[in-house]
Amino acid sequence: MKPRNINLMHMKKQQQGMAVLVISIILLVLITLISLYLARSVLVEQKMVSNDFRARQAFDNAEAGLALAMEAISDDKYWDEDGNVLGVFDLDAGDGINDSNTGDLDNGSVSINVITVVINELDAYTIESTGLSDDGTASRTVTADMRALNPLPNIPDNPLSTKGTIILGGSATIHNPEGHSTIWSGGDVDVGSNNSTETTIADPSDPNYPRCMDDGSCNTVETSSRDKIGLDIIEHDSDLANLTAAEMFENFFGMSPERYKEVMSDVIIGGPDARGECGNTWNGCVDGSQNDIIWYDGDVSENGGSMGCAQIITGGNVCAENDQRPSVLVIDGDLDLQGTPHFYGIVYVMGSILGTGNSTFHGALIVAGDLANSTSGSLDAHYDSSLLKKIKDNGPKAVGAGSWKDF
Repeated sequence: MKPRNINLMHMKKQQQGMAVLVISIILLVLITLISLYLARSVLVEQKMVSNDFRARQAFDNAEAGLALAMEAISDDKYWDEDGNVLGVFDLDAGDGINDSNTGDLDNGSVSINVITVVINELDAYTIESTGLSDDGTASRTVTADMRALNPLPNIPDNPLSTKGTIILGGSATIHNPEGHSTIWSGGDVDVGSNNSTETTIADPSDPNYPRCMDDGSCNTVETSSRDKIGLDIIEHDSDLANLTAAEMFENFFGMSPERYKEVMSDVIIGGPDARGECGNTWNGCVDGSQNDIIWYDGDVSENGGSMGCAQIITGGNVCAENDQRPSVLVIDGDLDLQGTPHFYGIVYVMGSILGTGNSTFHGALIVAGDLANSTSGSLDAHYDSSLLKKIKDNGPKAVGAGSWKDF
């Protein structure tokens, strides 16, 4: 009997050993599966973190590209003077001229696309900025719209407007080939006694009349001189005379002078608010200015020079059409005109004008005070609506509300 008990005990030990082995194998398999699952989870999490990091890189690069494009458009560095696209980045050894819409950033690269449309005769831009991560695996695109603010929403209809009186003591010629009004005044208009003084309007007998008024190609006919005052001169307009200088300004420019100075002016001369990279002087900022919106604080005496042309105009010369870069000049004070200055665009004087030189204006001249041209000087004003319409492109560009998208 004893030997049999020994065998049974031996068999029980073998069965217990087998159970331990099976359980150990099962535990080992479970541990292996759990380890593999944890490893896979760590890898997935690492990929997610890496993808999120690169997605953020791409998004940050897209945002940076959008900001660079807005800056280039606002500073008029995105196009050349002929309207050809230059780009956002300066890749040519820092020569100061943009030449590419694709560039590298610290953590990747970005590509810019600008689509130009015209809304209500004003340029609008849709900017698409696509950023790439440093390894190029992630990309994000953001878009935003920019619109130009019109610096002259209400274009004047005649070449010369004053709230006060006009005394043309010397010779003067006021031309409007696009209409039948030359001088609009809230006070008295004295055309003087000089034989050369005259005002001219579009000639109704021109074969192309009235279509020629649309492009200013009409022949002109004299309507007022020292011997007569024609219907082209509107004087003693009480509605105009009763306006303040600020109200008159707002009538043409669509906002108060203070707001216009803050928002629209890219060059301010004089006082603590001076800005613009032109030396804060008349000669540096006005003479030779092109496509600018200039605000001058205080009285000024101008002796020669030219504004709104790519070339400096002197004497009796004129600016070629291809060189015309009309500007806006607002003088918050009085203006003393000497020499032979030439202005292309619009000039608004908050105070009065005294003309002792031979001044020429192409576009329009508006005076909130009085205008007196001395017997020794001349004043020539040529109305040109095409120049005034070009001024709309001089305004600052602003992001359209609600236009930013990242999808």
